[in-house]
Amino acid sequence: MVDSLAVLMPEPGEKPVRELRQNVRSLLENHQFADQDVEAILLGLDEAVMNAIEHAAAEKDPSVELKLQLFADRLLMEISDRGKFCFPNGANHTLPGDDAESGRGMFLIHHTMDEVDFLEREGGGTLVRLVKRR
Repeated sequence: MVDSLAVLMPEPGEKPVRELRQNVRSLLENHQFADQDVEAILLGLDEAVMNAIEHAAAEKDPSVELKLQLFADRLLMEISDRGKFCFPNGANHTLPGDDAESGRGMFLIHHTMDEVDFLEREGGGTLVRLVKRR
């Protein structure tokens, strides 16, 4: 492993998400990720984090945690929360129609990452594992 980052957002909001985005951007730029890859990673990560925040908001523990590990050949990100979520592995992740109120986030996550997995956390909640290869 080349580098890592772990962030716990006990009460997620606009400021912690903005700081998270800046920290991840700096880490990726410091490890010479191409600008296009940095933007794609941040877009997919933003969508996954916002989904976690939305699903955790109604729970007693609204915290969201990000663990990022940078390897020579890939970036591994795990976003976890204690919210309830259906596990959409294997679902059709096409862009929804223009009149759809939601669904674009899953499309963006799957189209900006090389691997996407939704796992049930021990004790409840969801862990989203994202992989982007170099």
